[in-house]
Amino acid sequence: MASFKQKRWNFLAAVALLLALVLGISGISQLNFSTEERTDKLQLSSAPRHQVLRADRTELDGWTSLRSHPPEQESLLLDASDADKALYRVQVGIYSTNTYDLDLSVPSFEARGYLWMSWGEALQQYLEQNNLGLEDRIILANELISDADPGLHPIGDAKRMPDGSYYQRFSYIGRFYSDRASFRHFPFITVSLPIVLEADDVDGVFEYTNLRFVPDVENSGVGLFSGIIGWLKRSWSIAEYRHTYATNFALGGNQVAYSTVVFDIAFGTSSWSAFWRLILPLLVVMAMVLLVFKLEPDQQDARAGIPITVLLTLVFLQQTYRDELPQLPFLTFLDQVYVIAYVVTLLAFVLVIWIGRRYSELKQLPEGHDHDVMAKRLHTMDEIWPLTVVAFSSVSVALCWFTLPPGS
Repeated sequence: MASFKQKRWNFLAAVALLLALVLGISGISQLNFSTEERTDKLQLSSAPRHQVLRADRTELDGWTSLRSHPPEQESLLLDASDADKALYRVQVGIYSTNTYDLDLSVPSFEARGYLWMSWGEALQQYLEQNNLGLEDRIILANELISDADPGLHPIGDAKRMPDGSYYQRFSYIGRFYSDRASFRHFPFITVSLPIVLEADDVDGVFEYTNLRFVPDVENSGVGLFSGIIGWLKRSWSIAEYRHTYATNFALGGNQVAYSTVVFDIAFGTSSWSAFWRLILPLLVVMAMVLLVFKLEPDQQDARAGIPITVLLTLVFLQQTYRDELPQLPFLTFLDQVYVIAYVVTLLAFVLVIWIGRRYSELKQLPEGHDHDVMAKRLHTMDEIWPLTVVAFSSVSVALCWFTLPPGS
């Protein structure tokens, strides 16, 4: 009779826990919200572009330094025709000499280098009429506030070239915002460090149809000190985009668009370094959960203490790596692995309690058939626990990895 009552209360407790879980998930789902889709857009133009990236790696993980897919051939031809009709054309080259102080929690980085521009007579007349330098109308759009003086710094005056064009070189230094990283794959991530050049259209004359940038693909590049210690340089790219703002700035008409040049260096983490630094400690901790039922049944206190110790260690390890990342609206791959570890640890603790009670009942049973059956059942559960955990964890981790969106 007492056993029947105990089973009934256990059943009611399980139902209550399931109901609380359903209500919790329902409540969180109602509090959650989707992101606003009305945002700016970047579309590759017909201008020459450059990207150094192995094709097999692009197919494998979906990562590319480019911000959009190339448009259809018809759109490319139309864009090229519009570029030929643009009143102002500026050739832009960028050479990064130093890249350092990558901060994933913002995310941002510091960089310095050189930038040069070449333009025609029409733009030179505009600058002279308004007593301006090119640095007064062309800005680094993703630059953040830093100790360095913002903007482009001219190196000498603009000079006339033999072909009739004007040329000027600039230096830049500062902290820049990084807009793309594959945080979902953390700790195996790739992060883009872009330098974004765009017109500061004060007079309303530098829209996409009037001013076009042409990347200097041949002479742009990265220097000797453009690497970051602890990161692997993966690729660099330079390309022109049509940057369409999600507004017309209350001037009427269609959404405003400008020509934008994005010079990008992509860095990735070392997979082996990430494994030894973040994955291996987790595996060692979870090995303790695997061996919890290898302790003798009469060592119930030691059995129950292991999952509690593992749980506290998991919280500490997760907090350590989360401090490296910004506040993300999704779970990274490593977050999902830790969720699996939490579930396994909780199951281990529940089974420790349940099996401990069964062993207490076993001691009260007289020798005989029922005693032998229960002893064999409990021994079997002790034996199959490590294999069950390894199989469940391996399948779960594989599903987490293969369901990650490519390139995100």
